[in-house]
Amino acid sequence: MLDDTHTVDLTKQDLELIEAALQTQEKILSVQSRAGGAAARTRLNDLKGLMRRLRRQTPAPHADGTQSWSQVARQLFF
Repeated sequence: MLDDTHTVDLTKQDLELIEAALQTQEKILSVQSRAGGAAARTRLNDLKGLMRRLRRQTPAPHADGTQSWSQVARQLFF
C-alpha cells in the first residue's frame, strides 16, 4: 500500500465527530448494499478499512494521562 499519507492536527472531539459521521455513513451504505448496490458494497468495504485504520491510530485514553510502552513505540517507529 503506497498511498500518500498526511498528518493533521485534530482534537479528541474532532475525532469523535468524524467517527460518528463514518458510522452513520456505514449504516447507509450497508442498507444500500443489501438492496443490491454493488457500488455501495465496494464503498462500504473501503469505509470499513478506513475505520479500522483510524481506530489503530487513535490512542486509547489512560486514566492517569500517560501512554503505554506500545503507544510510545508506535509513535517512534511508525
